[in-house]
Amino acid sequence: MIVGILAVVFTFWRTDAVAVRPGTVQNVPSLIAITGAEIYPPQNEVSLITVLISQRLNIWQRLKAEFESDIDIEPERTFTGNGTRRELQQQNQQRMQASHEIASAVALKYLGYEIPLLTSGIIVGDPIPNSQAAQMLRPEDVIVGAAGTPVNDLSELADVLAFHTPGQSITLDVERTTKPDDTPERLMVTLELIESQTEPGRALIGVGATERIADFKLPVNINVDSGSIGGPSAGLALTLGIIDLLSPGELMGELKVAATGTISLDGSVGAIGEVDQKTIAAQRAGVSLLLVPVDNLSEALNHAAGNLQVVGVATLKDALSALATT
Repeated sequence: MIVGILAVVFTFWRTDAVAVRPGTVQNVPSLIAITGAEIYPPQNEVSLITVLISQRLNIWQRLKAEFESDIDIEPERTFTGNGTRRELQQQNQQRMQASHEIASAVALKYLGYEIPLLTSGIIVGDPIPNSQAAQMLRPEDVIVGAAGTPVNDLSELADVLAFHTPGQSITLDVERTTKPDDTPERLMVTLELIESQTEPGRALIGVGATERIADFKLPVNINVDSGSIGGPSAGLALTLGIIDLLSPGELMGELKVAATGTISLDGSVGAIGEVDQKTIAAQRAGVSLLLVPVDNLSEALNHAAGNLQVVGVATLKDALSALATT
């Protein structure tokens, strides 16, 4: 009887944990429709990478997942915060839409188009593991000030951080929306800055980030059909895909290329979460070259094997240089 009761409990009792697994690798240019400019469909398309996040695991599933090497077990609140899965899905769709817009603007600017832009803050993305920001900030928070100085874009934030050193505390002025369509709450968040892995002595907040666009109009109509894929981490891949479509020749050459990382209006590439699972997904899909943010490079290299080459990039220019020299 005891065994029977335990079996029922283990089956129907849901823990607070979810399983994060390698997802799919999807070609980017095939998701993009462009009007108002000549396009050059490439033979080899750059790909974006997804991860799969399960529903909360029952006890049996939780125990089984402990013995599977390609699964990360995380508390569900790591992704949902204090919200629900439905609210997380809505937020991720909003973040993906913002990523579409920024990637389009960055790609067109690189190709020589004039893109007048107005930004109004910095949207918090995936945190860097073990940073204090991972506990203090939430995805979709908007940083509008730092150390008492208003900041509207990443360059203004970088100017403020240049006067600080790793280990120092900084107070951020943050807008936080608990539920979609609610009026943002204004709060002050004080946290400890971390050191850049690639630039010793440079202070970072410890999160991926993109600018919040207040207003702009593109000279070319670009539509991205990303379906149910959410979040901002496809920004770099989308930017490369748009450039490839609007440029003659083969940007990817003969390589099977995948990219992950946020993209900002200044062309900088930001850190993302779950890079270990994305690296595994890229390897399984036969990717030759994987471009990742420099702050995620060491973790990606720890999970790369076989013929997969992993290159860390800090900017769009770095990514294009890697494609030109590989």
